[in-house]
Formats: sequence, C-alpha cells, structure tokens
Amino acid sequence: MYPILFRLGSYTVYSYTVAVALGLVTGTWLAYRAARARIAAPGAVIDACFWALVGGILGGRAGYVLANWAYFAAHVDRALTFTGGGLSWHGALAGAAVAIAIWVALHNWVGPPVPDWRDLIDALAPGVAFGCALGWIGCLLAGAGYGAEAAGAGPPLSWLAADLSDIYGVDQVRFVTQPLMIAWCLLLWALLQARRRMPRGAGMALYLALYALADFGVAFLRGDGTWRFGLWLSQWANIAEVCVAIGLGAIVWTRRDKLSANGPDVAGPIE
Repeated sequence: MYPILFRLGSYTVYSYTVAVALGLVTGTWLAYRAARARIAAPGAVIDACFWALVGGILGGRAGYVLANWAYFAAHVDRALTFTGGGLSWHGALAGAAVAIAIWVALHNWVGPPVPDWRDLIDALAPGVAFGCALGWIGCLLAGAGYGAEAAGAGPPLSWLAADLSDIYGVDQVRFVTQPLMIAWCLLLWALLQARRRMPRGAGMALYLALYALADFGVAFLRGDGTWRFGLWLSQWANIAEVCVAIGLGAIVWTRRDKLSANGPDVAGPIE
C-alpha cells in the first residue's frame, strides 16, 4: 500500500488524489476524442466535463457525509473539509448528472443549443469507465475499498484472494476487490470503445448497468462499508443505479422509435 507518493516540504502528495486527478484528465481527453467522431461541436464536451467535475465533487462529498452521518453529526465543521479525503462514487455520479442536466437546460434556454444529450452522454461514457478504473487504482494504492479477510476460504473464492492491505495498513490475505473492479472498468472501457451500432444514448445506459451489477457483486467481498436492511449501503445505491440505467435505456429506445421515420438513430463505432 502506498497512500503517500512523496512530500514536498510540508505538502503531502497522496496517491489517491493523483489517481483521481489522472482519471479526470484522461477521462476528459477520451470524452473529447469520442465526441470528435459523433458531435459537430466536440468542444461542448469539455464544458460538460467541467460542470460534471463541479457537480461530482459536491455530490460525492454530500454522499460521503450522508453515508457517515453518525460521525459528521458530531463534526459538522468537517463536512466541507476535502483535505482529509472522502468522496462517494454514487454521490459523485448523481451530482455530475444533475450538473450536466442543468447545464444542458440553461444552454438550450438562454444560449446556443448544445449537442443532442444522447450523443453527449455517449461521448462521456468511455471516459467515465476509464477514469473509474484509475479511481480504483487510487483505492488500491490507498487501501480504500479493501476486501474482507479471506484466510481459510476455499475454491473458487480462494482464487480471488491475495496479500493486500486495508486503509489502516494491516496486511492480510484479502479478497482482491480493487483489482477486480479495475479489470472490470477497463473491460467496460474496451467494450464502449469497440461497440458498433447501438441506439444513441445507449452507451451510457450500458455502462451504468454493467458497472452497478459488478460493484453490487464485489461488495459482498469487501471489508468496509455500512449495512442497511441486509445489504451494504453501496449496494442499495447500485440497485438505484441499475433502475436509472433501465429508465435511461427505455427513454433512449422510445426516442429511437419516434425518430426512426426521419432516418437512422444509431451511433457507429468510436474512431
């Protein structure tokens, strides 16, 4: 585990912070690259990424505070303190989605219209998948999202175990939760890059559904989290994410049928 990369005087550079920053930069570049293949004004994706970042940070912190309210109820002054870390992936995803929706609505109302929202979210999907992989690499380096103790587990669970540390630096045989999610996010990125003809907007719906299903399953192997009604709190968020993905897919499919008379409504491969 390498939670600290290096120090510059009194300033500490954390591995998780660097991994997340690289994920944001790389994800934005991949989104722009995808937009060039499907959007007439690909620069709009950069603006969308900026507002997604703002909404994601606020939503991610809000989700983390709510998930750990037992602590923050007694330390309200630390709720907006970001230096100690603490972001919720599902909160960040919700915050980013709300920020982009508001940005699109305001742009179409008072400014020049932005590209079709389905093309926009499809362009963002590969970057989100790759950026999420880098985020999980940050978790691996920092010991966050660590697996439960796996000593004594038999096959096939023993095949998913290795000597890893938790966030407290305790080194034990644990389930490899972070490597599993890193591999899955990279697989999703490759799938979204290679996908052929799909309804416009379906790429993001596919990503949300497949990521949530994998995260839901891997959560059973994790050693951190908060239980609510028989499941991890993150698993309830995964269920909500799948519902959103199904709803988004239904909207995309319905919209596709309505526009079919005007020509094809499918997206080709990302160049």
